[in-house]
Amino acid sequence: MYQDVNGVTLYYNEYGSGEKYILSAQMGFDPDEKGWPMDLAEEGFHVFTIQIRGYGKSTHVFEDLGGEWYNIWADDVYAFAQAKGIKKFFYTGQSHGAGIGWHLALRHPEVLVGFAALVGGPHSRKGGETSPGRMKAIMSADDPEARKKMAEATRDYYLSFAEKFADDPELKAEFEGKAQKVYEGQLKMSAEELRINPRKPLSHLKTDEEVYRELAKIKIPVLMINALQDKVVPITDILWPVSVIKNSKCVIYSNAGHDVHYDCRDDVRREIARFASDLF
Repeated sequence: MYQDVNGVTLYYNEYGSGEKYILSAQMGFDPDEKGWPMDLAEEGFHVFTIQIRGYGKSTHVFEDLGGEWYNIWADDVYAFAQAKGIKKFFYTGQSHGAGIGWHLALRHPEVLVGFAALVGGPHSRKGGETSPGRMKAIMSADDPEARKKMAEATRDYYLSFAEKFADDPELKAEFEGKAQKVYEGQLKMSAEELRINPRKPLSHLKTDEEVYRELAKIKIPVLMINALQDKVVPITDILWPVSVIKNSKCVIYSNAGHDVHYDCRDDVRREIARFASDLF
């Protein structure tokens, strides 16, 4: 399905029904449409998954929007809700999708009942404005061999979940299938998708202290779900946000990494459902 907002067209899917709305915006979601956040519909929520501008079936972007990417993505989510007649909603995002959530919470707090950030930082200002993983993708845009290697690495990463769940034949087969789908999907990505450099969320803030002061302005309830084995967003990055966001809660899974929603699918669904159910 498609929705026009702010001069672009966004691709989205819808799950469940009712007025307990959950919105999520990402580059892309699970290729089998399983697990987070789709499974929150099983908990009684009305879920919309939105593919952000610049990616996949949504309108592609050929210019660099500099430090405005996250602001624009957040404004697109806000406009999407308005177009659907949704006055209040709960937002959840993973990694870059959680980055969108921080910008939503600061730009449009009046429409949010709460926010669940999966491995969402915010990132420390240390280490530059662009992550190494993002730079690798950007550099591969015009290098077919580099793109193939990156796709192979992603396939191997998904196969590691098949190995992790080797004792569960159904899950093992699911992740073996995902591995091939994400491999093929990465090879099909356009050069303009790979070149997108959104920088870190809240990139206009140059020090960690500035980030903490900005986060202290957030008054909505915030759930941060993180993973001890996350190599992209170390748990040390979320200790300060928990201390400065008044209505915040943090859950850390010891046996999970950056895709905590795959490592702990049922736990993540239940945790978000419990947190969000009291907010409508």
